[in-house]
Amino acid sequence: MGKVGARDLLALVGTVVLRTALSNRLAKVQGFLFRAVFLQNVPSFFRLISENILLSFLLSTIHSTSKYITGILSLRFRKILTKLIHAHYFENMAYYKISHVDGRVRNPEQQIASDIPRFCSELSELLLDDLTAVTDSLVYTWSLCSYAGPKYFFWILGFILGAGAGIKNFSPAFGKLTSKEQQLEGEYRQLHSRLRVHAESIAFYGGESREESYIQQKFKTLVRHLRVVLHDHWWFGMIQDFLLKYLAATFVVVLIIEPFFAGHLRPDSSILGRAEMFSNLRYHIGVVIPLFLALGTLSISSRRVNRLSGYADRIHELMLISRELSADDKKASLQKAGSMNYLTEANFVEFSRVKVVTPTGNVLVKDLSLRVESGSNLLITGPNGSGKSSLFRVLGGLWPLVSGHIVKPGVGSDLNKEIFYVPQRPYTAVGTLRDQLIYPLTAHQEVEPLTHSGLVELLKNVDLEYLLDRYPPEKEVNWGDELSLGEQQKLGMARLFYHKPKFAILDECTSAVTTDMEERFCAKIRAMGTSCITISHRPALVAFHDVVLSLDGEGGWKVHYKREDSSLESEGGMDLTKLSVTDRQNDAITVQRAFTAAKKDFAFSNPKTQPYVSELIAASPSLSHDVKLPVVPQLQNTPRVLSSRVAAMFKVLVPTVFDKQGAQLLAVAFLVATRTWLSDQIATLNGTTVKYVLKQDKAGFIRLMSISVLQSAASAVIAPSLRHLTATLALGWRIRLTQHLQKNYLRNNAFYQVFQMSSKIIDADQRITDDLEKLTTDLSGLVTGMVKPSVDILWFTWRMKLLTGRRGVSILYAYMLLGLGLLRTATPDFGDLTSREQQLEGTFRFMHERLRTHAESIAFFGGGAREKAMVESRFRDLLDHSSLLLKKKWQFGILDDFVTKQFPHIVTWGLSLLYTLDHKGDRSLVSTQIELGHGIRFLASVVSQSFLAFGDIMELNRKFLELSGSINRVFELEELVDAVQSGDLRTDKVLQSHGNDLYAEDVISFCDVDIVTPSEKLLARQLTCDVVPGKNLLVTGPNGSGKSSIFRVLRGLWPVMSGRLYKPSHHLDKEDISCCGVFYVPQKPYTCLGTLRDQIIYPLSHEEAEQKELKLYGKGKSSADTTNILDARLKNILENVRLNYLLERDESGWDANLSWEDILSLGEQQRLGMARLFFHKPKFGILDECTNATSVDVEEQLYRLAKHLGITVITSSQRPALIPFHALELRFVDGEGNWELRFIEQ
Repeated sequence: MGKVGARDLLALVGTVVLRTALSNRLAKVQGFLFRAVFLQNVPSFFRLISENILLSFLLSTIHSTSKYITGILSLRFRKILTKLIHAHYFENMAYYKISHVDGRVRNPEQQIASDIPRFCSELSELLLDDLTAVTDSLVYTWSLCSYAGPKYFFWILGFILGAGAGIKNFSPAFGKLTSKEQQLEGEYRQLHSRLRVHAESIAFYGGESREESYIQQKFKTLVRHLRVVLHDHWWFGMIQDFLLKYLAATFVVVLIIEPFFAGHLRPDSSILGRAEMFSNLRYHIGVVIPLFLALGTLSISSRRVNRLSGYADRIHELMLISRELSADDKKASLQKAGSMNYLTEANFVEFSRVKVVTPTGNVLVKDLSLRVESGSNLLITGPNGSGKSSLFRVLGGLWPLVSGHIVKPGVGSDLNKEIFYVPQRPYTAVGTLRDQLIYPLTAHQEVEPLTHSGLVELLKNVDLEYLLDRYPPEKEVNWGDELSLGEQQKLGMARLFYHKPKFAILDECTSAVTTDMEERFCAKIRAMGTSCITISHRPALVAFHDVVLSLDGEGGWKVHYKREDSSLESEGGMDLTKLSVTDRQNDAITVQRAFTAAKKDFAFSNPKTQPYVSELIAASPSLSHDVKLPVVPQLQNTPRVLSSRVAAMFKVLVPTVFDKQGAQLLAVAFLVATRTWLSDQIATLNGTTVKYVLKQDKAGFIRLMSISVLQSAASAVIAPSLRHLTATLALGWRIRLTQHLQKNYLRNNAFYQVFQMSSKIIDADQRITDDLEKLTTDLSGLVTGMVKPSVDILWFTWRMKLLTGRRGVSILYAYMLLGLGLLRTATPDFGDLTSREQQLEGTFRFMHERLRTHAESIAFFGGGAREKAMVESRFRDLLDHSSLLLKKKWQFGILDDFVTKQFPHIVTWGLSLLYTLDHKGDRSLVSTQIELGHGIRFLASVVSQSFLAFGDIMELNRKFLELSGSINRVFELEELVDAVQSGDLRTDKVLQSHGNDLYAEDVISFCDVDIVTPSEKLLARQLTCDVVPGKNLLVTGPNGSGKSSIFRVLRGLWPVMSGRLYKPSHHLDKEDISCCGVFYVPQKPYTCLGTLRDQIIYPLSHEEAEQKELKLYGKGKSSADTTNILDARLKNILENVRLNYLLERDESGWDANLSWEDILSLGEQQRLGMARLFFHKPKFGILDECTNATSVDVEEQLYRLAKHLGITVITSSQRPALIPFHALELRFVDGEGNWELRFIEQ
């Protein structure tokens, strides 16, 4: 904790001790006040009331300060735990190993961003409560023993220990329940975050229904567990409340009154003696009740610790695993292999008898021996999934080295010093353009700072200098959302040119750029003197390498060395002459032959030489300055006032009083009324006990205690039932509001529009999970808090009027109105502060989720330190804001506690004095003394309950302000989603407004359509193009020129602002599910959750896919055979895309439910996307650079198969090899609106 943490802890101890001392003094003062009121001693009353006011203000200050220190301690605990985890989590790529290799922790971001703050909050509150309980126990035990003897303390202690032992036997395993709850919350949240990350791919596939199914299924599992938790809390709460609260209250009354029946506290018959008795009674109550509560708090601490253990176990597990996986690589190697597997500080890269094994145990490469000297260039080839990228994972230490040894430059197992990695999947950090180029370094780590001229030069090398005009130099941008795949790959190469390493690992990092750009990259790398280790499926790259390593995916490998005559000689462990080879080895042989032929016959194509003959058909019209660029509507809403949002919220939550939630609200009202009646009976009982003491009527007192036991039993049922009903109401509202939001959020691609088309950043995943859960929990408490004081005020005001008349009621209401006005004037804007805090919480969590998504690329870059700096920067922002919010609450809390909690007691004493002054009767008579004592005691209870109710009402203002932040965040999302569904931005609506919503069954036609980005950049001016069945269209052009954008317009993700667009329906017809007009295979591969079968039939469900197959191929077959029919066709498709070996990877076959995104290589995922296309067999297939990670022979086979199936394709690609498969070329010339449509002559 450090010195500051120790100081805070000592400050908390000091405030707790001071609070107890002040409370003890206040109890004495209130005892004296009781005597002064009874004796009508006005001067003594005002002297004592002045001291009471001072003590009350000091207690309010101490109470608010203790809450502030508790909050600060919670933040400090959170900071310590978060930094402890970050210290190991970001070291030696532990973040990657946890998510992609180890598998013991499923959602580390849940532990870091959710479990830790909850654990710290509850721990600091437990610390405060237990410190207070220990201090109260010591002080009040001493006080009790000083005037009544030790026997009462032992009676209390015996009761507490007995009740505690009984409760312990009944207590459920709250720790395990809490741990399971947090795990399910994390998995549910992860699905929403996954939707956010893959929004565009899911939108292209039309996968809303499938994603909704996954999310709803996980949400139902969470709800089922929450119901179990609520039920256990309910029945256990009844036992605990009966023993430690209500039965204990009766026991306390006995302890309080017993000394007044016998012993030195027994009153004498004089008026002064009666007054002294009332004073002692009041002080005795002020000692025994706090002592009992303190011991009770300590007795139930074990239950709270049990709940905390659920969080602690998950946090400790992550800490241990992070520490284990971040251990020094040399030590890990010694433990696992018994020798030093990595030899560093060499001038070459060497693999010696290295075995590459996946985390699941699949052997990819056996006994690889290969040396790459400085100045030499190695090209690695092989079919998808054969272990090309996995070899780099072992080289970089991401995967363990199980046998053999590796020699390489640099120190340790990371690749970012002498070896620099440019990954298969581009990674762009959040930051400025300069930050992207120097990544993973920061500005402070640069040896030679990158100047502006150097920045311009790097960008010119990769044709990205226009980014300087598009984005201000110091602007922080999420580049992954702004740049196309090709632009991101160029940025990755510019990053390589900046770092100038000895060795560069190029993992298919130029698949989305043109061949001439690829040639320029190779020439630049050679000029730098950097040796390349390259993975590629382009045979042309053989010309730039002198060693070729071929893998077959089954452990075999072969090395080809270039001789002086430019031919290749081979050595290695794979025999190409075997008569019996597997399909995987066949694929490897095909790839090797293609690369061998390329070396003999193919020089790198000259970009100035046209590789095919084409004829210009149409071109973009000349630019007219008179025509204004159409304005793309941004997704935005006119914010409703808070009252309208509240009305809309309750319309969703409680549409009628006769539905389930309405009935629960009525039940809450009934229980509150019943509890109020019981409170009134208890207040009457308190007054009656005084009468029996004055009469010394033990028999009457015993009868009264029997009634009290019955009241305790009733209260023990009502109070936990009310808590259970409140929690059930919160859960029901969470279910209803979640379903209401998801109904529209997961329809018509609204989730995509919210993320991509909104005028501001919307963290929908945070709002629909954490914010919504907090809103419904706080709201149910607020509603219950409104019902209880409303009923209490009506009831106790009437009772008070009977005692004090209208004057007392007028004073009560006048105080309430003045206090409420004062608090409203002084209340800070807690709504905005709370909303900002939740936004920062969401940002911090999203940074961790982003880290998990891009873990492999970051690990290869050695970017752990850079990512840690970015994550901790967001964490500091969150801590700073939380500290500010705590300070605001502390300052306001002093006034709030004094006005709503402390000062009402002073008003109560004033009303009691007025009551005694107005009371008529002979004070010397015992009956008058009894009546007066009973009246004062009963009035104190009634007025206290009334003021508590008014205090609750005044506190509602603050609670509602805090709640308003959550309401605004959740319903801002709802309004944006409604805006999408109502057509304010939907393409269909825009088309209708222009009369251009035109359906065509057998053609895709653009007629004078302007392709405009949401940022209002014109990519194609008045595009006119027709695609008819059998005439494939190839879309070409520079990176960022708008190739993918035309598909976004075609799919309806971006609006058509001018011209007419004719297209078949992209929806899968529910009535005729066998029909599919257009199917999209997006640029970013997407593997859904589910089985291997689900990957191919996506976005259909299993039942829908069976229905489709039955209609197409199941004539004369029974419905019982549909699964066999479906699986037979799917197996044929897998064979066609050369992925049939996936069926053998897991014994479950088609039902294997694995993490496909982690298991499959990029090329395998792309082939799986093509398998989806062949399964759905649409009229038109939209292929957005979706085969650039496959080998040339596989790519050609896929296109031949599409033609065989009668699928007309529209392809975006940079590969010249695909030209023969297309009849038309749509060329985006410059990304400034110019285009050409050409006919390809075969």
